[in-house]
This record gives sequence, C-alpha cells and structure tokens, in this order.
Amino acid sequence: AVAKCLERAHAPYNNNNNDGMESFSSYYDFLANEYKRKRNLLADALESVGMKPILPSGGFFILADISNLEFPYDEQEVTDAMPVYPMPRDWAASRWLTKEVGVTAIPPSAFYDKANVHLAKNTLRFAYCKGDDTIVNARERLQSYFQST
Repeated sequence: AVAKCLERAHAPYNNNNNDGMESFSSYYDFLANEYKRKRNLLADALESVGMKPILPSGGFFILADISNLEFPYDEQEVTDAMPVYPMPRDWAASRWLTKEVGVTAIPPSAFYDKANVHLAKNTLRFAYCKGDDTIVNARERLQSYFQST
C-alpha cells in the first residue's frame, strides 16, 4: 500500500481549490507550492506589524527579526524551561506575544548552547505548517493588537 502511494505521489496531481483546478507535475510539487504559499501568507502578516521575516527556501518555520518590537520585558521573570537567567529577550517576547496577542512563537534560544543564547535575542521562530484559517487568524490578532497600540 505504501509503495502504491509513493508511486502515485510522483504522478501528475490536480488540486481543486477555491480558484478552480490547479495542475502540478506531482503531489510533491503541489505540496512545495502549498507550503511556499503558506510561508508567504505568514511572512506578510509578520511584515504588516513591523517584524522582519527571514524567508527560508524550505522547511516549516520562519525566523523573524523582532529588534523593533517593543513590549514589557521583565528580565527577572523565571520559568523552569528557560535556558539561562536572566530571561532571554526572545523568551520574554514569545511569552508576551502568547499571553497578550494570542499568537505563539518559538524562542530560538531554546536550541542554543548557553554561551550563545544572546545571539537569538532579536529573533522569533514562527511555524507555517498550519491551516490557512490559523495563519489568517494570527494575522488578524497581530494587526488588531499592533494597530490599536
């Protein structure tokens, strides 16, 4: 069964979407196109509120430069999961964004060695392997929050 699925994935693929029928040379081409579209949808949302997305050519995540993002940063706040003390700026931004805006990002410093945590202070990692409705909802929350402040 798996072998049949893999064979079919290489065959021409038609996707019936809201704009009509789209044809792709394979399911993999369709999938790559779909993730690029989602990446761009999220990147536009981040850009619209002053973040600077760093567009990957593949994968499921966008890093965004948040050096212009102003938020209440409490270095003294502590969580068990934090890689270092005081709280890194990317951690604080991620926690604040989740609590206040309702959009969750991953603090990249979570993946850094303690000595290099400071390198991620002005970046956040956003996933775009989501349904369009989730990405559109995130854009609406970001724009609503940042346009009202």
